Amino acid sequence: MIVNQFPRRFRCAAATVEFAFVAPIFFIMVLGLIEIGRACMVTELLNEAARRGCRAGVIEGTNSTAIQTAATNYLSGVGINGESANVYVNDTPAGTTNVATMPAYTEITVVVTVPVSDVAWTPLWFVPGSLTGQYTMRRE
Repeated sequence: MIVNQFPRRFRCAAATVEFAFVAPIFFIMVLGLIEIGRACMVTELLNEAARRGCRAGVIEGTNSTAIQTAATNYLSGVGINGESANVYVNDTPAGTTNVATMPAYTEITVVVTVPVSDVAWTPLWFVPGSLTGQYTMRRE
């Protein structure tokens, strides 16, 4: 017959110590997965904002202000601060590009960026940079 050398109360304390070591790692992993999912979702929202801005820009007679307005309005509608988003048209800020003078069939690329710190749910002070969405269409 094998006799347990340690009483049950000591085993309970061991489980508590094991949980104290494992729980923070587990919770950090779960929060990391949630933030990665959030980053993927925000990237898709930025792609959609770029698509809407690009769609507004390819129509004849529009200007770059319409592109920026369409993108920021969409982002504001889905809960992302549109004022913190940067909108670029053909690698220049949207306010400085004159899309009204571009000839027909010219490609217009709209890039929308937003800082990670503005869209993260947890304090990600250690993650610099921004998330980006991009879309390209030909002008009509």
